[in-house]
Amino acid sequence: MFWLHITLIAYFLNAIAVVTDKTLLRRAIKNPFVYTFYVATLGSILVVFIFPLGIIWPGWSQFLISISAGGAFSIGLFFLYLGLKKEDASRLAPMVGGLVSIFVFISAILFLDEELSGNQILAFILIIIGTFLIALDFQEHGLWSWLKKKIGTAKNLALPKIRKTLLIALPAALFFGLSYILTKDVYNHQPFLSGFAWTRLGVLVVALLPMLFAKNRYDLRHQKKDTNDSKAKYRFLFGQACGGIGAVSIQYAISIASVSLVQALQGTQYAFVFLAVLLLTYNHPKLLREKISVQIMIQKIIAVMFIALGIWLIADNLA
Repeated sequence: MFWLHITLIAYFLNAIAVVTDKTLLRRAIKNPFVYTFYVATLGSILVVFIFPLGIIWPGWSQFLISISAGGAFSIGLFFLYLGLKKEDASRLAPMVGGLVSIFVFISAILFLDEELSGNQILAFILIIIGTFLIALDFQEHGLWSWLKKKIGTAKNLALPKIRKTLLIALPAALFFGLSYILTKDVYNHQPFLSGFAWTRLGVLVVALLPMLFAKNRYDLRHQKKDTNDSKAKYRFLFGQACGGIGAVSIQYAISIASVSLVQALQGTQYAFVFLAVLLLTYNHPKLLREKISVQIMIQKIIAVMFIALGIWLIADNLA
């Protein structure tokens, strides 16, 4: 079960990276394309250290799959960062993660001929309920006030709105899910270090493409420094160090274990993100402040519990 410890540590580090990204996208780095470029470039530095250890040419077929896996991950990052600019991290992370779990299992069924058990069907239902519950907007009053107001009143019954961020979470989850499936195929046919290097190349190549547009190049060269947040660059490096170690750890776990099981355990990341957001909101609101009330917290906790229970059923079935 060595992979399990690696996975849990990786999701803890990823949670730190997600919350740090949110604080930077809120003020310091406003263009998601630029932020994706920074992250991809910094991550590609790891490949420089891998080359001396020996990179194997995998053949054109595996090369294209590796590049596609990395490219899909880069596109998923962009949509994630775009969502973090507009949405609470404690809401967006479970939303994306729940959808990724669904996409990964659907892909496994379609391309790996896996059959769904009763527990897996129940798990999908729970994940879908949790994902949409966390996506619903009950205005400023939260779920409980909405229920008290609406139950028993047939007149002017207004349904809660699905948050527009779900439209961003869907493509983010789709590309992350595609990346996980392709990455597993890469590690099924290539040594870990070599496969990791080729997928990181795909991340960098796709992140460079938006720089063909003048506006993105201008934003990259003229990134404004936030005078009220002079430590932003150190937070960026800290966050990316956590994210980098987490990414490598997850990639290694995928290479030695079931990609579905590794992805399913992402539920632990939601709890870490939620706790980190609570700490920052109440102790360092200048860095990150999310709209938190008792009723909103209850809504988020119930939604995460649905997702976590579904993920637990999946993990229990695969164990």
